[in-house]
Amino acid sequence: MNKLYFLVAILSLGILSSFTVIDCSILKNNSFEYKVGNKEIVVVFGEDEYIEYHEEKKYYIKSDIEWITDCEYNLIIQESTLPNFPFKTGTTMNIKVDRVKGKKVYYTATLGGRTWEWKMVRIMKKK
Repeated sequence: MNKLYFLVAILSLGILSSFTVIDCSILKNNSFEYKVGNKEIVVVFGEDEYIEYHEEKKYYIKSDIEWITDCEYNLIIQESTLPNFPFKTGTTMNIKVDRVKGKKVYYTATLGGRTWEWKMVRIMKKK
């Protein structure tokens, strides 16, 4: 009988751990960095605005944030100075946070029918 209780307890813990809640509060009002090749892109989240800086702030992409949940949001592109940027004003990208581990945020992004997984790392705000 003790073995049955032990088995039920282990199964219950396994089921409960599969329902892990992700804390996405790290996103709002913080700065992050992600890499494309050897280039570092700095991302700044506000409450309603998202700015992505390229090449040491030489170029930027500004977007409005539409929060769907704490862990899912849409970025609506408003302005870009990035040369050869292929997306027009009003284009929407959907982002779903898959996991947060320390300063790392792992997410799935969808834009223009394409989906990819990526990560960004929280940084101290650069002045």
